[in-house]
Amino acid sequence: MKLTHSLVALATLTTLSFAGGDINPVTVFEQEPVVVPVEPAPAPAPAPAPAPAPVKAAPVKPAPVVVPAKNFYFGLGATALKAKTDVDVTNGIPEAKDYQTGITARLGYDFMDYLGAELRGTTAISGEDTGAEKIKQYGAYLKPNIDLTDSLNLYGLLGISKVNMSNPLGSPSDKESGFSYGLGLDYDVSDSFSVFLDAVNYLRKADKNKVYGATLGGAYHF
Repeated sequence: MKLTHSLVALATLTTLSFAGGDINPVTVFEQEPVVVPVEPAPAPAPAPAPAPAPVKAAPVKPAPVVVPAKNFYFGLGATALKAKTDVDVTNGIPEAKDYQTGITARLGYDFMDYLGAELRGTTAISGEDTGAEKIKQYGAYLKPNIDLTDSLNLYGLLGISKVNMSNPLGSPSDKESGFSYGLGLDYDVSDSFSVFLDAVNYLRKADKNKVYGATLGGAYHF
């Protein structure tokens, strides 16, 4: 009997469950919506710009040093002088020679690589006791030249010279002028100083005085 009641009760509960019935009432609670603020995701940082390729600067060449040309020069030297006369039968003057020592000054200007001009003057300061006056010479010359090496220069002298002197042995004084020429070497010791050696025929005329000079000296270039 009890078994029968139990089965009936179980069947009843099962029927109610499938029919949608609720055994226990369910209490429904009202809930307010919870709003959670959502922060926007940060924008991605921009990619760094690629570094520019290094630019190689062109090598800077130093400006050439321009050395101002030193075209003018002034020089002094010791000169060995020789004066000679030919036989002058008309005036009864025999051939004679006289040797003197003098000082030569020269002032020049190189206006081209291979050509310059020069003024020079020579005065005797001593000589043999032959009765001759001391020689005085001055002249103007063209000066062609050529460099033999970086320091050694060969030059010529072509011009007009005037010589004041007397014939040896006490003959009357002469003042002669004429063609003059010479040859010399100039050696550069530095940019501003050189030494020179030259030989010059100051005067050469038939039946007249002939005067020669050899000079050794130095010159300052400016």
